[in-house]
Amino acid sequence: MKKTVIFGGTFNPFHLGHLKLTEEVIKLIGPNRFILMPTHIPPHKIARELMSDEDRLEMCRLAVKDLPEVEVSDYEIKAGGKSYTVRTLEHFHRLFPDEELYFAMGSDMLETFLSWYMPERIMQLATLVCNFRDEVDRAACEEVRAKIEALGGRCVLTDCEPLVCSSTDIRDRIDRGEPIDDLVPKAVAEYIERKGLYRD
Repeated sequence: MKKTVIFGGTFNPFHLGHLKLTEEVIKLIGPNRFILMPTHIPPHKIARELMSDEDRLEMCRLAVKDLPEVEVSDYEIKAGGKSYTVRTLEHFHRLFPDEELYFAMGSDMLETFLSWYMPERIMQLATLVCNFRDEVDRAACEEVRAKIEALGGRCVLTDCEPLVCSSTDIRDRIDRGEPIDDLVPKAVAEYIERKGLYRD
């Protein structure tokens, strides 16, 4: 059966942690299609200093330009409103009814997953895939995975060395005038600098 992975997030900005998760999931799952999906309005958290849809889409495109198996989708952005994962998965289930869907996320999202809108339906539609940031994070993810599997869902944790990196830290560094070259892909750093993003 063909496999499609959807990786959603605000990507504000897209950083090396996102890139590592993308690469690890591709190696682990071996999908026929990997879709990077910037959210329009995240329903699960307050997105501070959220850049425009166009800027976040472009940063995603620049970040994965050397990964031909990855496509950047503007589906959630064009759909407008809050970007509910269940709605996105229903859409791609209709598009690819004979394919197995996977939904990739960071550990911060997995830890709140059971409080999302319609998590039971999400579990029916897709296998969850997650990477953790450190060993404490891993323990929390394992706990959530056990709960998901007890409810009949499927959850895969990537077995790779965690990369500690957060968009919040990157935005704070930019605000302080500090370099971010070690945290984001080079093309993304150049784009942020050129456009003057995340500066008051």
